[in-house]
Amino acid sequence: RAVKLIRQGAEAGVAEAEYALARLLRAGKGAPADPDAATRFMARAARDLYEPAEIEYAIMLFNGDGVAQDETAAAKLFARAASRGNPVAQNRLARLYVIGRGVKGDLAEAAAWNMLAQHAGRDDPWLDRATENLTSEQREKALGLVRQRLTAFQLGITSP
Repeated sequence: RAVKLIRQGAEAGVAEAEYALARLLRAGKGAPADPDAATRFMARAARDLYEPAEIEYAIMLFNGDGVAQDETAAAKLFARAASRGNPVAQNRLARLYVIGRGVKGDLAEAAAWNMLAQHAGRDDPWLDRATENLTSEQREKALGLVRQRLTAFQLGITSP
């Protein structure tokens, strides 16, 4: 019964229901496993700006899990959620900037997103080490980006 109601919500375009149904269909809980349908509903929930789905679908895209691998599309989804203040997305995006996958490598961007994630309580010692030896120019750029993004978050501006 619950799965039926969730499916109705998902088919009506309710992002939370799309996400819930995608997770149930991936796990085969309450309904037979259906990876293709799970991927479709996860993509829809991500497109509908449901942050947990954006992050999960971005990870799927990055790893090529159930979809064609597309690191650039994954980075864009992380950036979209990060720009709305999601610390998990900020952390993942910072890591991509360090390793230069899906985005052009940029330690100042990495440091800025890492600082924002830390501000929201998400610590990452690996990122701290990766960004600890910034030049003074990179550090200034990172701090400027942090100030700009914090202001944008406060004003409800969401572009990365």
